[in-house]
Amino acid sequence: MPKAITLKELLSDDAGQLDLSDVPFENGIKLLEELTEKVESGSLPLDRAILSYERGSRLMEHLRSLVAGAEEKLRVLQKGKGPREE
Repeated sequence: MPKAITLKELLSDDAGQLDLSDVPFENGIKLLEELTEKVESGSLPLDRAILSYERGSRLMEHLRSLVAGAEEKLRVLQKGKGPREE
């Protein structure tokens, strides 16, 4: 079952073991927006900014795979629909 996570969880020290495969698309987009704002604000020390980039990259990879899966489902649905015979 999809599990929503928070930015705090994503950036925690033990989040390296965090399984992002259960993060729903909408939650992932929200996390990326929050993460981007935090990094762009310049309020993070360099090591945390690098960690944020790393975690954001992992999250982006997961979101891309979700989009690819949705696109494939749409292709299958379109293929199955075929031209109408009247």
